[in-house]
Order: sequence, then structure tokens, then C-alpha cells
Amino acid sequence: MRSDIPGNDKIKVRLFAILREMVGESEITITVPADITVNHLNSEILKKYPQLKSFSNKFVTSVNCKVTTGDTIITSKDEIALLPPVSGG
Repeated sequence: MRSDIPGNDKIKVRLFAILREMVGESEITITVPADITVNHLNSEILKKYPQLKSFSNKFVTSVNCKVTTGDTIITSKDEIALLPPVSGG
């Protein structure tokens, strides 16, 4: 997809901990159609960064500092972050 096509958004996604280490960057940019869902964005991220597939059912997506569900609509103005699975004791 080209970013200069009307209706496409460049979504910046921050990566944390093991996810950042696997990609080698703390922030990535994904070009997607405007007003997509978190599920769609995550699918596009996994296509571009297949090394994250082992965490695909485990990482959490945060939109504007709130953990979200997969059907949440996002835009390029939202702050998106992928958080690794967390365990505690």
C-alpha cells in the first residue's frame, strides 16, 4: 500500500520489552486504510514483522494509554503501543 493514496493512514506503533528487541526498533510505522480496527492493524503488523507471530495471541494493544479490544477503531492520531505478555507474582 502506498501512503500517498487518499484514505490511507500512517500509524505509529510503539514497541516495548521483548517486542522491541525482536523488531530492533522502539517505534514502527504501518500504512493502512483509514479508520481500521486494532485487529486489522495487528494483522498488518504481523505481515510486516513475522518474527512477532510467536507473540500474536499474547501481546496487548494499547490505544491512548488504555488496553483495548480488537474491534476498537483507530486513526493515525491515536497513540498505539504493543505490550508484551506480563506475568507477576
